[in-house]
Amino acid sequence: MCGRYELNLSDDNKSKQIKQRAEKLNLIYKEGEIFPNDDVLCMIANKSKIDLSVMKWGIKSKAFQINARLETINDRNTYDEFKNNRCAVICNGFYEWDKDKNKYFVKTSDDIIYLACIFNSNNELLIITKAAGDNFKSIHDRMPIIMNQEEMLKYIHNEDYIFSNKKLIIENVDDDIKLF
Repeated sequence: MCGRYELNLSDDNKSKQIKQRAEKLNLIYKEGEIFPNDDVLCMIANKSKIDLSVMKWGIKSKAFQINARLETINDRNTYDEFKNNRCAVICNGFYEWDKDKNKYFVKTSDDIIYLACIFNSNNELLIITKAAGDNFKSIHDRMPIIMNQEEMLKYIHNEDYIFSNKKLIIENVDDDIKLF
């Protein structure tokens, strides 16, 4: 489902570029284990390019909400303002707990991955979740939509993108998931 994730920008090339850009923009964000309501580093469309931003993870509606189900984005009025505002959280992986409360760290072979999100005019974001793939169902029935850099660029830049047929237009990296 995605209730926490990890961001540690190391000295590898991609992390270093992200860190330097964030410093140049004077962005203040949390690193380490990220919790709902934290100020989080994300990628957004800025005209024809992609840039970094900081947003609050979660919205206060009737109840505090941190995720949006892909299957209901078109059906709920809560998401009307969000639908065309796409961003991607930057992370190393995310945490999930099984029914016995065992904590797992979930990542791919990439050091940096991106989680598909939508955001509102208050710069509050929701991580989009979907039904878990076969290799993840034993841990939880929901999971965030995980993207590599190429998929993230497609997701953020596609202005014609709509949440139709309950599917994303990107290829997903589910087969590359590793549990720790």
